[in-house]
Amino acid sequence: MRKRILAAAGIILAMMLVLAGCGSTNRAANDSITDNKYFARNESDTSSAGLFDVDDPMFPEPDPDVRAENGSDTALPTDRKLIQTAQMELESRDYAKALAALEQMVADCGGYIESRNEQGGSLYSSRYSARYANITARIPAEKLETAMSTAGELCNVVSRSTDVADVTESYADTEARLKTLRLQEERLLEILSKATDLSDVLELESRLSDVRYQIEAYEAALRNYDSLVSYSTLQITLQEVVEYSVINDPPQTLGQRLSDGFADSMRLVKNSAENVLVWLVTYLPLVLLWAVIIAAVVWLVWRAARRAKKNGKQLPRGKKAENGTETAPAASEKKEDAEK
Repeated sequence: MRKRILAAAGIILAMMLVLAGCGSTNRAANDSITDNKYFARNESDTSSAGLFDVDDPMFPEPDPDVRAENGSDTALPTDRKLIQTAQMELESRDYAKALAALEQMVADCGGYIESRNEQGGSLYSSRYSARYANITARIPAEKLETAMSTAGELCNVVSRSTDVADVTESYADTEARLKTLRLQEERLLEILSKATDLSDVLELESRLSDVRYQIEAYEAALRNYDSLVSYSTLQITLQEVVEYSVINDPPQTLGQRLSDGFADSMRLVKNSAENVLVWLVTYLPLVLLWAVIIAAVVWLVWRAARRAKKNGKQLPRGKKAENGTETAPAASEKKEDAEK
């Protein structure tokens, strides 16, 4: 009997030890997940702070925290990431031909027209206005100089400029951030696969969604960088003119200044005379019409005034003149009295 009691007590003690061990294991697993919180809070203060600016996702600002987390400075790529933007102001006497030639030039260089805006020279207007076009073209970076030289041969160049932005460091920072976010995604997926608590699963999925959103944004930023680096932007303004603009060196001597001033005066006189002649020829029919109308009105007024003056000199029959004598009847009146 005593042996049976001891055996039963041993079995009960063994069961209690097993249950205690299972409980400690579950608590350890839960504490591990809770302490980590899947590094969401701790790492968000270091690697995620300032990682992504939602207002400007295409060009995020450099973040030194990413370099600190990696343990060393971000290695810059061997090739420089340069974004080139060029502007050209052109003139042409043959606007339509020059515009078509510029479009063909862009196509020959392997580029494309991103936008084009034309104004002036409306067919529905009686007044002619000079036409001009604003063109934004994307040209392969290695052919930008060739395109600008060709445009200078097709048209008269008034001005040209080129701006270069070095985005190598920003590009490298964006790549480093993207690499860090992908590592975070892998770690979150690994922890998510081991999580059992529903609240922990929901928190992990929310954090994973945020990380994937940032990954997509940085991937889009890198694609935009690659596009701007590979294809330079060429902005062209084409103006239709009668005479090309001449850019001369500033005069140095008094004789040069007098010569330039006299030439400008003669050019002004010539342009004024041409404008007056064009105005007369353009509005001559209208001027003649108004001249006829004014002449007719003046003639009618003069005729009415003359008739009124003539009638005012003839006095009525039987009225006395200023000297008191009675006016003699007219010959026609005498003839009528004789017939009676």
